[in-house]
Amino acid sequence: MKLTIINKEYTKLLAATFITRFGDCVDAIAFSWLVYIMTGSRVLMGSIFIVSVLPNLIILPFGGVLADTLNKKKITFSGDILRGFAVATLAVLYATGLLAVWQIFVFTIINSLFESFADPARESMLQSLIKPDDYLKGSAYSNSTSQFGALVGLAFAGVLISSIGIWGTILVDSFTFFISAVIIYSMKYKDIRTKSLTNNSFKGFFTQISEGFNYLKSKKILLIVVLLAAYMNFSFAPYNILRPIYVVDVLRMGVEGLSYLGLAIFAGMFVGGLVMGKIDKKIKPVISISFGFSMMGVMYILLGVVEQIHLPFNTQIIYAIICTFFLGFFVPIMRAPINSIVMKETTPEMIGRLSSIMTACALVALPLGGALVSFLGDSVTVTFLYTSMGISVVFVSLVFYVRHHKRTFN
Repeated sequence: MKLTIINKEYTKLLAATFITRFGDCVDAIAFSWLVYIMTGSRVLMGSIFIVSVLPNLIILPFGGVLADTLNKKKITFSGDILRGFAVATLAVLYATGLLAVWQIFVFTIINSLFESFADPARESMLQSLIKPDDYLKGSAYSNSTSQFGALVGLAFAGVLISSIGIWGTILVDSFTFFISAVIIYSMKYKDIRTKSLTNNSFKGFFTQISEGFNYLKSKKILLIVVLLAAYMNFSFAPYNILRPIYVVDVLRMGVEGLSYLGLAIFAGMFVGGLVMGKIDKKIKPVISISFGFSMMGVMYILLGVVEQIHLPFNTQIIYAIICTFFLGFFVPIMRAPINSIVMKETTPEMIGRLSSIMTACALVALPLGGALVSFLGDSVTVTFLYTSMGISVVFVSLVFYVRHHKRTFN
């Protein structure tokens, strides 16, 4: 498949995105593994993920204000540099025997804080780097690059840990952020904003965050697609949380089953993003969102009914891998048009706050989906929950299509 490179500066952003996503996945595994080998506690190992997410929920809206106030390139560059130093410091502390478990959690929080301040700027830079006609293609390729970086990071994290040790792996992780910072610094970035928040009287961060929410409420289609993206995270939280149980109890496999399904969904996202980039002008955004979301629901249902099909063991595994691949494949078919709509319908002066609000809503949806799983407990089977949530996804996507299929975007 031949890819069309939109422009040189956009390509640099893709390269930086790939490298940081690679680093994100490496440090997620390395930090968790570090906690485990130091404590032997699975509870503490899992709590690293929670600690990394919570700062994002609090800081992201402030990061959005900064993205709309200051130079986006400088914020992104600074965030990468600070993350690199934070991770490198942790590696040195571990190598010298001075690292305590509590410090790992502190560095995880610090890392997440820098990420939360920088990510809205990084994401909203895309609007200034490409033309509006290329928003859909640009979002699709950006999604593929991000997923490919995650896929490579997940694949190489274990190899790095086993070959150069945990401290060496974390040090390599720090270098990824420094490399990304160098790439961002080399970009020729032209801000398309006609004014920024610094041109107005200082109203305070909370007032400016409130302006972002008010802007979102005033744009009905923006509110709808943000809620739709959040519902996607909510509905697929049971899939992510219960996947180990699904692998063991339904597929009758061990930890290798988790690896197969994890690689399948990331590979699907990567390929789906490439395909979406090629057909960007051949399909209407609303139709793409509806079709992509509904097909995700169908794959969810197919994973849920696997026991009723009574397939042989090996065939059942292949079936689950294929369904998971296409579950990932249809994610960018839905998400790329949503990102394109957000960029087209949002002014450059507001894009940072809208990006941060959208990300925060998606993050909030994850624990809500987890709360649903906890509430239901053992009262329903994993396959029943998969099937039910899949049906709800198909229903929501059809309602969205019926109400908005005639809508067009300039």
